[in-house]
Amino acid sequence: MSNPSPPKPQPQPLSDFELDLLKQEYFFLQNTIEDYNKQIWVIKALGITGTGGVLALMLQQKPNASAIAIIGCAIPLFFWILESQWKHFQRGFYPRVAEIELILKNTYGFNSPGIYTSWSHSLKRSPQPKRKGYLWDGLLNSTVYVSYVLEIVFLLIIAAIAPMIWK
Repeated sequence: MSNPSPPKPQPQPLSDFELDLLKQEYFFLQNTIEDYNKQIWVIKALGITGTGGVLALMLQQKPNASAIAIIGCAIPLFFWILESQWKHFQRGFYPRVAEIELILKNTYGFNSPGIYTSWSHSLKRSPQPKRKGYLWDGLLNSTVYVSYVLEIVFLLIIAAIAPMIWK
């Protein structure tokens, strides 16, 4: 004789008050995530502006242009670290957003709101990342590091060719 496994408990519908709180929490989290995105764009813009400042200084100080470019690589590095911290904090909200969407779908059959689920599906991202932590959520997150690595590579190339350009 086999013992049948107990049936999975069916999700219980929430009261109207609980459902309203869940909706408020969902949209609060979405607004918070969007606010982080706005700050991240400001950080990226400041990093690019700093790199532009390094280029302007190189043009003024042509004999020292290579040294300025190499030292200037610290600017995108600092902004990379700053942005990675913001991205890491932002990603802390994602699991709860996914959980709320799952509750609304499984309990009520709602397909909407599905902002995070749709985004994850479109970008082929799992709601639960394979790797967690600051290193993966922030520092080595491709949406964070690509622009800064490009800035650093650009500055290093300029440092290498500056003596040839400005003899």
